[in-house]
Formats: sequence, C-alpha cells, structure tokens
Amino acid sequence: MKEESQSLKQIGLFLIYTFSITWLSWLMIIVGNNYFDALWYGEPLFWIPMLIGGLGPAFGSYIMYRKYNKEFGRKSFFKFIFGKKIDRQALLIVGVYLIWRFLMVWMAFGIKEPIAILYMFLNLPLFIIGGGLEELGWRGYLQPKLEKIVNYVPSVLIVGIIWSLWHLPLWLIKGSPQSAIPFGLYLFLGIVLSFTFTTIYKYTKNLLLCVLSHAWLNGCIGLAVYIGSAGYLQLNLTWKVFLVFILELIVSVILGKVYNRKNSIKNNRKNILS
Repeated sequence: MKEESQSLKQIGLFLIYTFSITWLSWLMIIVGNNYFDALWYGEPLFWIPMLIGGLGPAFGSYIMYRKYNKEFGRKSFFKFIFGKKIDRQALLIVGVYLIWRFLMVWMAFGIKEPIAILYMFLNLPLFIIGGGLEELGWRGYLQPKLEKIVNYVPSVLIVGIIWSLWHLPLWLIKGSPQSAIPFGLYLFLGIVLSFTFTTIYKYTKNLLLCVLSHAWLNGCIGLAVYIGSAGYLQLNLTWKVFLVFILELIVSVILGKVYNRKNSIKNNRKNILS
C-alpha cells in the first residue's frame, strides 16, 4: 500500500510538471493568436513555444528522475535513452512497425504527392523533437509507474486518455492539424497508439526506438495532411482509417498481453527456484 501511495504521488507530480510546462507554453500561442495577431501556426516564432510545450513530458520525466534519484544526472538520463543495446529482435520489430505505418497511411489516407516522402525524411529531426521525445514521459515514466498500481490494459488506457487530454490546447490554436479532428476521434486514436507504443517498448526495451517510432508516425501522418479551402491543415478520415486503426489496436493488445503472460510465467519460475 505504501509503494502504491508513493507511485501515485510521483505520477501526480509528473503530470503537474508535464501539463504545466506544456499548457503554459501553448497558452502563449493562444494568447498571441487571439489578442496580438501573432504566433500564427507555421510562423518562425510560433515554433519556439510550440516545441517547448511538446517537450513537456521529456522535461517532466527528467525532473522526476532527478528528484527521486540523486545520482541520476544528465549523463544517466542520456544513457537511459540511448544506452540500451539494440538487438536484432528489436530492430526487426521496429522495422515491421515502420513498414506497417507507411503502408497504413498510404492505404487509409492516400498520398497524392509522393515527393512529400523526401520532405518527410528531411523533417524527421523536427518530428523527433516535436513528437518523438514525448515518449520519455509517456512510455519511459508514466506507463511503468501506472503498471505498479493497475493491470496492463487499464494502465495503457489511462495513459492514452491522459496523452490525448494533454493535447487539448491544440484545438484552440488555429491551423493545427488536431483542430481539424473531432476530439472524440482523437481520443480513440490516442488509445490505439498508446497500446502500439507500449507494445513496442515492452518488446524492444528501448526508449530510443519508441522515440523514432513516434516521430515516424508523425512524419507518415504528415504525408496525408493537406491545406483545405479555409487555408488550414486538413485530414480526410474515411472508413479505411478506422479499419486499419482497429486492426492495429487488436494486434497491439494481443501482443502486449502475450508479452505480459510470458513475463509473468518467467518471474514465477524465478521465484520458485530462488
């Protein structure tokens, strides 16, 4: 009970740090849009508060690791992200995911301008900073903490809901891709992707690969985004989109449960032998 109480306290602090950094940064954009005719989506100055806000989960996880582990410095944090060995199985899993994500976007959304694929690779570093590094907080900190309190499926659902709610201010920023999607649908997609990235993390045990997978998602979705008649970014959502995401959800849930089952059996054997 004491351990659960401590985990809840740390989760609460992590969420306070994360949401405060992100929402205050994005609030600057909202205020600039509505009162000063500034910081419009895509302008150079817009990206400063936008990217700082996107790094909220990474900052939150770093603060928490430093707060509760005095020996956890900057070098330790980089080792936490980059230091784990990437074996063939991890590369295979991520490779399959990268191919699936690209083909899924192509099949579900369609890619009208194949030349955009080149720009996606060129912009991949931006996708890492503006999206991929979120994984340091969601999968690197929040998910493991929650699994100490609740079971696997509820913990992933909770992370997916929190992750989606964290994005809420983007619906108040004119021109953002999120503002073109109903929040209920975005919540569903957030839960699906929460299962996907958690499964990748469990099988690879590597945060860097999760970061790259998340960035790749943003890059691939960017291939399907277009500028609508109102001058804002749009995304066509058809039955194909729902079909491929439902398929992804089913596969991710099954793989995650299989992993947890095998891991539980392995731990029980160790306890019996010890």
